Amino acid sequence: MSPSTNDKPAIGDSSSGVLRKPDSWIKQDWRIILFGFVLMYCSSPGQTYFIALFGGEIRADLNLSHGEFGAVYSAATLCSAFLLLWSGRILDRALLNCFVVGVVAGLATASFVMSFATGALSLFLAIFLLRHFGQGLMGMTSVTTMMRYVPAHKAKASALSHMGYSAAEATIPSVIVACLLFTVWQDIWRWLALGLILVLPLLLSYLLQSHKAAKKRAADGHAKQSSNADHVVENAYLEGPQWSRAQVVKDPFFYAILPGLTCQSLLYTGYMFHQVHLVESKGWSLAVWAGLYLVFSLTTLSMSFVLGALVDRFGALRVIPWINVPMMFGLLVLASSSSILTAVVFMVCMALSTAGQASSGGPFYSERYGNKNLGAIKSLGSFYMVLMTAVSPIILGYFIDQSVSMNVLALGGVVYALIVSVVAGFACKAALLSPKPKPNVPV
Repeated sequence: MSPSTNDKPAIGDSSSGVLRKPDSWIKQDWRIILFGFVLMYCSSPGQTYFIALFGGEIRADLNLSHGEFGAVYSAATLCSAFLLLWSGRILDRALLNCFVVGVVAGLATASFVMSFATGALSLFLAIFLLRHFGQGLMGMTSVTTMMRYVPAHKAKASALSHMGYSAAEATIPSVIVACLLFTVWQDIWRWLALGLILVLPLLLSYLLQSHKAAKKRAADGHAKQSSNADHVVENAYLEGPQWSRAQVVKDPFFYAILPGLTCQSLLYTGYMFHQVHLVESKGWSLAVWAGLYLVFSLTTLSMSFVLGALVDRFGALRVIPWINVPMMFGLLVLASSSSILTAVVFMVCMALSTAGQASSGGPFYSERYGNKNLGAIKSLGSFYMVLMTAVSPIILGYFIDQSVSMNVLALGGVVYALIVSVVAGFACKAALLSPKPKPNVPV
């Protein structure tokens, strides 16, 4: 890689000279931020915690063991990850409003297919569609939109939009548990499909009414000189080298940091997928456990904006090495006790690492590789994340079937998180000490 010196102030840094008042960007871009929030909230049917809430009923009706259910889930997730490598690139070329309507239609179809799952094959198809359109494309669209349309405050905007996911975790689990007391799980998925297709396209179309103006502001290519200071507003949309996806796959730094950046997704997915077994093995109440999602969400909500501000101020590279530390502490506590207070500490620590990942993940891709091909590049990161979430349920399911305790699995998670965090820390330190590289192949 050929280095290049870049003395421009970092976007979001106090020296960058952004002229608007601290809260004016929210007033100006609130529709775009709310658009990302709604996408994150409505990605829930494709998220592990949501599907796992039906795990007991699905396994009972389809006569599947923990390992078999985990194998179907992992295989479907893995296939959705490979498809994401192709479908994620469409976001760079398609009209945003058309793309997002297609994603909503896909998620609604997936929910409908899930309601008619009667065996392993139909369950595989349903989970494949749910994971691809929900966890994959809907979440990726939210993050990419924040990076492109609110570039000067990308970390804070990403944190605000990610609060939709936290809000969903705070409200949905208790509702699902209550609904399962009165109706069968298949009916819940049918209602969900109907709600998605009738409500979401209209709401998202309304929120996107101002997205062209937001894009124009972000892509304004000329610097503006302040009348009362020597500060310059830089071109945030296409500032610095603009990498292609082919160039990113040749960057060693990408592979060094990615395991640490996605560690929380891997471990959180494994535990949430097998949450019913975790609750039973610890002797906790499932209703109480569902209520702890509120604690998880409130912690994530309160910390996401704080960490987003830190990322905007100091950069993602300085934050990423530390995002897994709270989760490691939570796993140690989980392995040490079966008290219900252990569950509270575990969820709070997981929430802190979730907030860290949400606040630094998207900005890392934007800072390092630029915004021009961000959809294609983000799909690489999303592919790896989905791949990790495909691996963890089947691995944990296998060990559970072999009678390995959740305490031992928690300690194994600590060891893995420590290793990938140390590697990511050295990689980030090396990147901060060296000039920002240009891609080694012309775009």
